[in-house]
Amino acid sequence: MAAAAELNESIRILVADDQGVIRMGLAMILDHEPDLTTVAQAENGEEALRLIEQYDPDVVLMDIRMPVMDGLVATERITTANREAGRARPAVLVLTTFDDEAYVLAAVRAGASGFLLKDTDPDLLVSAVRAVYRGDSLVDPASTRVLLERCMELERQVDGGTPNAAPAQPDPRWVGLLSQLSEREREILVWMARGLSNRDLATKLFVSETTIKTHVSSVLSKLGLSSRVQAVVVAYEAGVVRPGEADVRWDS
Repeated sequence: MAAAAELNESIRILVADDQGVIRMGLAMILDHEPDLTTVAQAENGEEALRLIEQYDPDVVLMDIRMPVMDGLVATERITTANREAGRARPAVLVLTTFDDEAYVLAAVRAGASGFLLKDTDPDLLVSAVRAVYRGDSLVDPASTRVLLERCMELERQVDGGTPNAAPAQPDPRWVGLLSQLSEREREILVWMARGLSNRDLATKLFVSETTIKTHVSSVLSKLGLSSRVQAVVVAYEAGVVRPGEADVRWDS
């Protein structure tokens, strides 16, 4: 396992999945780490919301497809409550499979901090929980980019669009807000959409990770977003980056 994070307190985790075997397996992996503790398990979104009030977790591992209340509704309610209370936690980390593509994009829009595949390596799961606890959102950059590209293509096909084509009419709200970004911030947004982490960006742009974090925070603030993953979605929706495209598109 990866080295434990240097934390004064254990990271409190709630696992929400309708399959008991999966819940137990995830809890065993997490509880093996000295800085991680599973404080509660829920079999649907409604129970997860109730247990959040009772146990006050730092991170919620959220399945998408669950009975009674699915993970999409639960995620939106959690992030809305966080926003209204002016807090960042609990952060939501969505667990998914590749046949959940359309749902993943909706979860990101609902404010999820990131997502992982259910068959992910245990080390990555542990690292992901620590990452969202720290406030990082793009947990698995390469997988995030691939899955988001597939989600966007699927959505355009459903809407009657052409795969690999930029939206015919980008949301004017994003076009206006994107014009407020500096040249460096636009560059940061593009590379985030292509799957680069803060460390990757720092190396590529020859600056410190602290500088990158400052730029990322500025991008999120100007766009009115709460996570890096949402910023990636905006980049695709605004046509700045297109699935499979190597070049950057700035119309302004």
